[in-house]
Amino acid sequence: MSAIFAFRSFRTRLLVFLLALLGPVLGVIFYYVNANNTEYTEETINRYLELGADVFDYTRQQQVNTLQAIISSLTWDFGFRSAYAANDPATLYDAALNVLDRSMRSADSLMIVAMSGDVVIDTSLQGFAELPAQWQQLLDEADASSQREAETIVTIDGQPFQLIALPLYLPRQVAWIIGGFALDAAFVERVEETIVSEVSIVRVSSEMASDVIASTLGQDQQNELLAQLQVSPDSLSTIQRIRYADEEFSTLLRRLTGPEYSEEQTYAVIQRSYDENNVNVVQFQRLLLEFYLLVLVVSLIAVMFLARSFSRPIMRLAKVVSRIEQGDYQIKAGVTSADEVGQLATSVNSMATGLAEKEKVRDLLGKVVSPQIAEELLSHPVELGGEEREVTILFADIRGFTSYCESLPPAEVLQELNKVLSVISNIVEDEQGVVDKYLGDAVMALFGAPIAGAKDADNAMAAALRIIAALESLNSALAACVGVHTGTVVAGNLGSSNRLNYSVIGDSVNLAARLESLTRYYNVSNIVSAASRAAAPDFLYREIDKVMVAGRKQPVQIFELLARQSEATPDEIAEVDAFSAALTAYRAQDWVAAKSRFSDLQRTCDNRALCQIFLDRIEQFQEQAPESSWQGVFMFDKK
Repeated sequence: MSAIFAFRSFRTRLLVFLLALLGPVLGVIFYYVNANNTEYTEETINRYLELGADVFDYTRQQQVNTLQAIISSLTWDFGFRSAYAANDPATLYDAALNVLDRSMRSADSLMIVAMSGDVVIDTSLQGFAELPAQWQQLLDEADASSQREAETIVTIDGQPFQLIALPLYLPRQVAWIIGGFALDAAFVERVEETIVSEVSIVRVSSEMASDVIASTLGQDQQNELLAQLQVSPDSLSTIQRIRYADEEFSTLLRRLTGPEYSEEQTYAVIQRSYDENNVNVVQFQRLLLEFYLLVLVVSLIAVMFLARSFSRPIMRLAKVVSRIEQGDYQIKAGVTSADEVGQLATSVNSMATGLAEKEKVRDLLGKVVSPQIAEELLSHPVELGGEEREVTILFADIRGFTSYCESLPPAEVLQELNKVLSVISNIVEDEQGVVDKYLGDAVMALFGAPIAGAKDADNAMAAALRIIAALESLNSALAACVGVHTGTVVAGNLGSSNRLNYSVIGDSVNLAARLESLTRYYNVSNIVSAASRAAAPDFLYREIDKVMVAGRKQPVQIFELLARQSEATPDEIAEVDAFSAALTAYRAQDWVAAKSRFSDLQRTCDNRALCQIFLDRIEQFQEQAPESSWQGVFMFDKK
């Protein structure tokens, strides 16, 4: 490799690399294409063999159907039935021979067997004193069949015959008619004309091919077939190769007579020339080699011109990049081709345009995310990770939005949602907060990340009060549900290496979400944690309860934000004090005093449902006292 890099000429290095890479690649492609083509050829031959075997069976079955039609017509022939009724074997014999003459080789023999098993006539003159086992089994199968017919293949004088048995009615059944045709040379020649493959019928004894009964092969090929043919239980599912002189044939077996365990069986042998079909593979290999040599020569010539044409535009691009480096973002590289050099020129132009529009990108990012987050992303390296921060998290949900939008079309639902979310977002940003994300009809906002302020908690409380008031004036059918908590979170870029999202995670985020969900239970517009109350003491709060939310092991003291201390009315302050006194009695398990105070509050305060919650609890505790370790904490086991 070091010798290659020693060439100072770019053209020479390119030629050497081309030869070093193109040669093995073409070799691998040739091997892969040739292997697949060979495999495809073999699969094609095998499919032809399977098709030939199916055609063999189909031809045999068609002749069986013809034979069945001939016999059926004979069983209903009046003269034939009259001859049988008159016990006239000579007439029956002549009638059977006449049928054979008119069958166009669809039938070679006819036999009539009485119900007692006696042979009435037999055109083949086999002289059966009694029917052999296979013949009798054929009649038994026909007798058991609902159609009163059956078929089989038997060997007669060394020749396989296809037999079919049908009943003779007079009008009840009085005999069986057995017709058959030979699977002989005429039959295999007829099949060979259809499938364009060699067809043979061989007799096998003890898994050795012993005799060729009929075949389209020559005598020498028949001898080779007997010598090479392998017959075993596995051979019926595999393709064999048999060579005749200089030609190789693919071979498929189909068993015709005899069960698997019998010593003598008859097989149909379907064969197709492998070499004849493989001629296309050899021709394709030669054409493929010639094509690859042509590709190599053309590539060598082309690379010489490519090397010369490549260096000139590169030098021009180098000058353009130098001008951009000096601050000239308006210069453009001329794109004259669609190849990699043209793509590089396009990239250089895009780089210049990108540098000129950096401020536009900053403005656009500020519209996609909060301006504070946009500034954080642009002023620091964008990478996964974060840092611990003290943040106030605000969750604002829209109560009643789903029912309000049930009758509206989707476009109007989206329009109404955007209107409400815009109001909430504007209030958050106006109070120095950051909209972290939209969660359906809810908003998650941050106060203290990515930029921390001295009054983050105060700003969050102010935003909560404004959001509640804004939704009341915007639409009387809607109401805000706000949860606020102040705590430590991990703030930073979350997501994957190719898609980031600045956000915060931690238990504090989950707690803020839980507080928002509790507003519906306590029938209040907002719930603030004790930590947020301590961080923003300039506001008036009403303590609501001490709860254990799902997913936490420590109780949380929760409050309702009412107003700024400077704007609170005497009635609001008095109600806060009265509720606090009622809670004190409740936690001291002074049920009588607590019930009296909550009952008084229920008559005067604006949240009767909140007082009713505690009245219901007091009633339960009066019936069954809480545990001795109870400290006034209410457990929520669901989110």
